[in-house]
Amino acid sequence: MPFEDELGKVLRDTAGTFTADRRSLAEGSLARGRRRQARRRASAVAGSALAVVLATAGVQLGGGQDGDGTVGGLASTPPPGSGYGHFAVTAKDMENILRNGMDRSGIAVMRPKLEATGSSEASRSATASIAFEDGFGAARVTLSVRRVDPIEQDLRKLITCPPEEGSPYEECTTQPDNRAVKEYTEAGKAGGIKKWAVTMLSPNGYLIEVATNNVASTTNAGAEPVTRNPRMNPGKLRYLAMFVDGSFTPDGEPGSLGTLEPGSQAEPGDILPLLKDLLPERLHIYSEGGTGAEGHVVVVDPESGKRTYIEATRIAGDKEAWNETLSDGTKVGTRQLPGRQPGVVQLRVDALRVNGLWMSVSAYNAPSPTSEKSGAAPLITAEELKTIATSRSWLLAR
Repeated sequence: MPFEDELGKVLRDTAGTFTADRRSLAEGSLARGRRRQARRRASAVAGSALAVVLATAGVQLGGGQDGDGTVGGLASTPPPGSGYGHFAVTAKDMENILRNGMDRSGIAVMRPKLEATGSSEASRSATASIAFEDGFGAARVTLSVRRVDPIEQDLRKLITCPPEEGSPYEECTTQPDNRAVKEYTEAGKAGGIKKWAVTMLSPNGYLIEVATNNVASTTNAGAEPVTRNPRMNPGKLRYLAMFVDGSFTPDGEPGSLGTLEPGSQAEPGDILPLLKDLLPERLHIYSEGGTGAEGHVVVVDPESGKRTYIEATRIAGDKEAWNETLSDGTKVGTRQLPGRQPGVVQLRVDALRVNGLWMSVSAYNAPSPTSEKSGAAPLITAEELKTIATSRSWLLAR
């Protein structure tokens, strides 16, 4: 199967797992401390695994950012207290997110020239662009991210293709997971300058557009006609857009996964960095460990010294015990099981997504699954484990 077809299938399967349900928004309660955690654990974060992507979103780069900070002519400023009024990202973070996303999209980048702008206002877009050569000629990719309330009806215009008659696009596809894919030759641009764009609306409250041109500059193109198409096809643009959304937390700030310095060495294992990133801030990590498909931490109560072992793992199958189904089709099972030692309990939450990803997260009121108990109950609740298990961040793990 060609790479684009295989990737498209993965994206369709993956994208079906995303929905603007309460669980997605509830992840914000865990995400607020991530930036502070990242600063406290700078050395660990520097090695956190960059990741393949999640999510949905989109922004109108074709019309650009208006003078008042609106995108595509829509003001759409989140009202005070809506939960989407905070947005803070630096230009350097935007550069890193775009460059890391390009690397993950499998695009060869030579002699890159990056430009970016940050943002500290929800209504103003943060942007990044990269002009590069890829062995076939010059190319350009642009990115724009803005904070929005995903239920705003005006945003539907940006992710809905117009009628074919009179449409400015040569091709446009409205997709069910809040995104639109557009292809067009830019109006007024001579020499065959073409553009692919993917506009996505994220349930986390981000409007994201990624776009690519078949030239490095749309204003200084050479006199010779350009006959080739943009190097990034729609499947790779969707992949990039999902990486961008996965690089931001639900509370309006960039996370540690996409903003690492490009080329950083990954921390051993993929599950462990994500587990640490999703832990409630109040928990203090005593020790940690993991492999590619498993990660665990031991957290401690500084006052009492009681310790809890928390583990997360991808599993291929186990005894199914589902007791609820979320609106996006994810099956969730929450159980309390007896441990190996007297008085030890295992709180376990499993989440099976419609694309087949099965995550299992457990906590023991002991420093390890085989140790004697340390306290009457684990230091983390079943509801907090459920929030971790159903987090869309697991779709970033390789």
